[in-house]
Amino acid sequence: MNWINELKVAYLNKNDDKINELLDNLPTLTTRDEMFETLAIMEQITQYAKAQKNQLSQEMRKLKQTKQFLSQDQNIQRINLTL
Repeated sequence: MNWINELKVAYLNKNDDKINELLDNLPTLTTRDEMFETLAIMEQITQYAKAQKNQLSQEMRKLKQTKQFLSQDQNIQRINLTL
């Protein structure tokens, strides 16, 4: 399987490790078609990465809010216990 096809398969399978490995070992692209095809795939991978980043950011924000809520809840329990 050639590099471009491997990259397509890795992208379709959302295999981040394989995508990174392939991008780290970018071959010399010899034809214009290979260059355009690779560019199109990389644009899709970029969009995928941005979506993953946004999702992770939202999850981290939720975790931070939960942590703050739980720490406030513990402070309330401590106050009640001292009364």
